[in-house]
Amino acid sequence: MNNEKTSLQNKIPTQTQNKNEIKNNEKEEGKFALIYSYKDPAGKNIAKKIQEIGIPKWATLYEVEEDIVYADLSKIKEDYLIFLSKHQSETGTKALTIHMIGNFGEAKFGGRARELCGAMPRVGANYLRALNEKNQSEGLAKQGFVVTMEATHHGPYTKKDCLFIEIGSSPKEWNNELAAKIVAEVVITQTQKQNKDTIVVGLGGGHYTPEFTKLALRQKYAFGHICPKHNLENLNLDLLWEMIRKSGADEIVLDWKGLKENKAKIVELTKITKLKINRVQNLLK
Repeated sequence: MNNEKTSLQNKIPTQTQNKNEIKNNEKEEGKFALIYSYKDPAGKNIAKKIQEIGIPKWATLYEVEEDIVYADLSKIKEDYLIFLSKHQSETGTKALTIHMIGNFGEAKFGGRARELCGAMPRVGANYLRALNEKNQSEGLAKQGFVVTMEATHHGPYTKKDCLFIEIGSSPKEWNNELAAKIVAEVVITQTQKQNKDTIVVGLGGGHYTPEFTKLALRQKYAFGHICPKHNLENLNLDLLWEMIRKSGADEIVLDWKGLKENKAKIVELTKITKLKINRVQNLLK
């Protein structure tokens, strides 16, 4: 395996790929860029573990110098983007997280205002379940780590399908060798694994989407974009259609209790789509 990485500064490719390559008897769907920031200790540690294991033939590893949420992606030619990143929170929760990216309102942390990026729901579901299993089986949970999805937020902006996989939430966790190894193994083993989950978008609930996370772990639902309750005031029909289109969603799942005062608005908007609508509380019964 080639254990070098590509820097966007010198633009020297390190991986060659065959679009017709078959992996695990499944047809490869495209090329993947694995991207991390030089400024990000968690991203660097995940990338180091990927290099130690061996960069897959279907992927190229990129290092960017700017903060990942502001990364210039114009020189990346791969079809799909996986961002390896740290997660920060005021509570300092030890966590392994995945989420899609974009902004329902202002672009305070990269990306473009009121624009969403392409999502990778089934890859995200694979990651979530594998992280959860490894968190338990390899003892990270005993250190206090939890596994969760997050709602859609921040940049950078790209028209390509992408997602973030992260280690949180303080320098101690960002430098945790076991956490970095687990994330690296999940990216390598789960990115091209196929599943037949129903692809959905989620509306309502908190930023850490506890009800949607439970559903994705327990049943065959893969979440694309999620608009949490604090962003529902920004949601209009155009953004809802963008959530659906860029996720490839077949259904909409509502955190009914987590819609709060926006229930009537969301009911009206979702009716227009003609998609099947479920309440997560009913699906979890």
